[in-house]
Amino acid sequence: MKQFFMLAATGILTIASLTASAQFTVDGRATAAEIGAGMGKYQLAATYTGTHLEADRGLQALYVGYTATTLNIMLVGSVEAVNSTTASGGYRSLIVYLNTPARPGAPAGTALPGGSDPQSPLKHHPTMDNPTDYGFRVSVGPASATANDVYFSRVSYVTGTAVTPGTDTFIAAGTKAGGQAVAPGTLDLSGSKYAYNSTASLTANTTNSGFELEIPLSCLGTATVPITTGTNIELVAAYTDGDGVFFSDVIPQITGRTTVLGSNPDFSAIPGNQFLTDALGTGVLASRSAVATGFDFQVYPNPASTTSTIAYTVPAGRQPVSLAVYNALGQRVRSLANTEQAGNQQFALGSLPAGAYLVKLQIGDQLTSRKVVVQ
Repeated sequence: MKQFFMLAATGILTIASLTASAQFTVDGRATAAEIGAGMGKYQLAATYTGTHLEADRGLQALYVGYTATTLNIMLVGSVEAVNSTTASGGYRSLIVYLNTPARPGAPAGTALPGGSDPQSPLKHHPTMDNPTDYGFRVSVGPASATANDVYFSRVSYVTGTAVTPGTDTFIAAGTKAGGQAVAPGTLDLSGSKYAYNSTASLTANTTNSGFELEIPLSCLGTATVPITTGTNIELVAAYTDGDGVFFSDVIPQITGRTTVLGSNPDFSAIPGNQFLTDALGTGVLASRSAVATGFDFQVYPNPASTTSTIAYTVPAGRQPVSLAVYNALGQRVRSLANTEQAGNQQFALGSLPAGAYLVKLQIGDQLTSRKVVVQ
């Protein structure tokens, strides 16, 4: 009996250790076993349900996950063109823009410096609604091309390093069946992994297939600002043609958009936050502006030199309300409301150290947020 107990206990410890060290398989798919809650699992960050300007092609969903050592992103989509007679020779790209609090990147409201490769979709100059550290893309050849017609690259916008902002570096070629590419040790994101798994159409994409990337947290964080549980990261995803022209498929979704955004879209001109804020381990904190507009959610003045006023309206009678402030690391620094409310509400943000904060408002089951800068 004692020996059986020891063996059973050993088995439990082994299972626990395997769970604790669980890793994602970077193969261009987010499998059902990889989706869940907590470390080592993908969480759904957003879906795209808008107009697809190319029939049954484009974006579908964005997932974010992490382990003790990696940030994992899965952009679900189907981008393989039917043939090569379409614009840009049939090539299409999935792109993910990433911002973390650890390093200074391209400032919000400025056009991104374009990549140096004239053949790369990352050569374009979109104006982002948030700071941006990196852009990642997979470029995929049409269905008539070979199974290896898949190419990965990344562009760095980070300042203060040996890499010039706007440097667009080719990583490696992959395959349409999830073949993995690994960034070499000569790059600033050494050891990052990339994969793409192709599906004939969005209708056929029942396996959460698309562009998957894994980045070592040690490459993204610093000794003073590590990337870990609770860290806020900001994300934008897009679908472009081979020349870098943005289709209407972007995450966060732009309500009612039915035309191309062009090669150098100005996302800062779109009302609300045209980016997602994801707190690792918690999920998405920010949402599109439609929810904020419905709540008449405002933070002013912004930027603030002393304090700001937070104002919103609780519609449709009394509802449960949660109002809290988070710092750039995803840590809650102030809870302003956690009760039932009705009608117009106002709160003073109060004195905070200089920096960027996220004011998160949840009314009922709807969530939105506003970014505020304290000078």
